[in-house]
Amino acid sequence: MAGRTADRGEQGTFDAPPGPAAPRRGLVIGGGGSLGAAWAVGALCALEDATGWDPRGADVILGTSAGAIVGSLLAVGASATELLDHQRGLAEVAGPVGGVRLDYDTWVGGALPRIPRPGFGSLRLLLDLVEHPHRMPLTTVLAAAAPPGRGSLGGVRDLFHQLRMDDHWPDTPALRVVAVDLDTGTRVLFGTPGAPPTDLGSAVTASCALPSWFEPVRIDGRRYVDGCAWSDTNVDLVAGEPLDEVYVLAPTCARETDHPHSIPARVERRLRRGSTARLLREAREVRDAGTQVHVLVPGPEDLAAMGANLMAPQHRLTVLETSLRTTKAALSAAEHG
Repeated sequence: MAGRTADRGEQGTFDAPPGPAAPRRGLVIGGGGSLGAAWAVGALCALEDATGWDPRGADVILGTSAGAIVGSLLAVGASATELLDHQRGLAEVAGPVGGVRLDYDTWVGGALPRIPRPGFGSLRLLLDLVEHPHRMPLTTVLAAAAPPGRGSLGGVRDLFHQLRMDDHWPDTPALRVVAVDLDTGTRVLFGTPGAPPTDLGSAVTASCALPSWFEPVRIDGRRYVDGCAWSDTNVDLVAGEPLDEVYVLAPTCARETDHPHSIPARVERRLRRGSTARLLREAREVRDAGTQVHVLVPGPEDLAAMGANLMAPQHRLTVLETSLRTTKAALSAAEHG
């Protein structure tokens, strides 16, 4: 015989050689308010349709702010299609979110914040930054300088209460939720060893606590704010993970923008440039560590649907449906490009 292609087992059968191991995949979902969450749900559905990969099977799910909500829902077993149906308000939705009652127009308090309290978010952090001015990103400095918010994230807490995830952490080891310790300026990755123990509802609420808009969330005696106070995606945190590839959904970034006429929209697009530059730097770190990175961001049509305010609920369904179509087209172009 020229050679054997398989080994003979004890019963006289042949054992086929093991096939290639499935790639270890990560999923990173960034912040972006109510509209960012809607865009991410549409993008997840398009991604699953294009690749056949169920994002619930990710080996790492890293969520920041609105992305922490969407990622946590995946981690507790909701499929992308179920999240889509729930966002659409269908009468019957399967899976964990099927029995959840949620008013997407009011769950984070509406399109505008309440007038914040006077003072600074963290005088302690500001004083520390006087001695170490370049220790953290400008966004973290601004979070420390910003006046404390008055808004409530009761709608987000109620979501996890209905899911019965307001008193423990899900069983999956894949989930990580990013928030920023307001008094030290450091990022905390809830769900990982060494992070303060907490329940899922508190961690996600902390990750969504936008400075000047919402009150900081106390966990284990510390005050936490939105993970976007450091980075809109925090994708660099997966650089040390043993992943073959990672998909990044970044609602606040853009490779190509529209050309709005209103001043608020122009300011918003300029802010996107900074978020995008940071995302690309962080993605480079992950690639340098040996992981392939696929970045999905809104395009001009998505931005036109979003407008200037990512918290404006009246645009949510338009953003959702636009994302389904534009992300599908972007994935198809990448495959054939």
